[in-house]
This record gives sequence, C-alpha cells and structure tokens, in this order.
Amino acid sequence: MKRSVKPLVLCFCCALLFLPFMTAGPTMAQCNMTSVALDAAVASCAAGDLDCFVALAKSNVSCAANIAWMYVILYAPDNPDAVLNAFLAGLPSAYADDLSASIGAAYRANQAEQNAGSTTSTNEYPYTYGN
Repeated sequence: MKRSVKPLVLCFCCALLFLPFMTAGPTMAQCNMTSVALDAAVASCAAGDLDCFVALAKSNVSCAANIAWMYVILYAPDNPDAVLNAFLAGLPSAYADDLSASIGAAYRANQAEQNAGSTTSTNEYPYTYGN
C-alpha cells in the first residue's frame, strides 16, 4: 500500500511559513507606543533618572530600544556603556542587539552635534574685539 506524500508536503510548507517567526523571537516585536505616548511616559521620570527609564523599558519591552535612545539623546551621558549595562541588567538578553544599536546611534548623534557646534567660528570666537 502506497502512502500519499501530500500531507507531508503540506506540513513542510506550513513549517516553512512559521519558521521566521519562531527563530526571530522578540526582536521582531515592534514598538506599539506612539511618539506622544512615549514622550508622556518619559516625562514621568525625573531628569536623568536612569532607573526610571529602565523601569519604563521593562514595562514595555518592545519599546525598550526607543526608551534607551531617548535617554541618551536627552541626557547625553559621557559613558554610553553604563547606560547599556543598566538596560541590559533589567531586560531579557534577546534585546541586547537592539539596545546596543539604539544607544550607540544616539551617542553618535550627540557626538556629531557637539562636534558640529565646536567647529563653527561663532562658537570658537564668541567675542569680537576692536572697531
């Protein structure tokens, strides 16, 4: 008696459809907070309170990278590694790459802004003499 291969092929095709979702895990989760909601949540933290930002990220892990980015942009810490370590300590390791990328991008943006300001003649020579 010969068995049909159709059920086997069908199972294989279904498995291929769901494989990307199973392997990607939480990093495929997308932040569901609007920018207004994110701004309001961040405003509830005292200025520079890293623990508050980490707590916000814990309560909405899909937005953790955005919250970490916002902290670095707002407070321009000298050591982004300390910020990254604080977020990594409070969140699942599956978010490490996203957190590292967002904190690094925010830090580089802050550095670029500071460097741009320091190379303008207005900032280098704030006082005029003579005349």
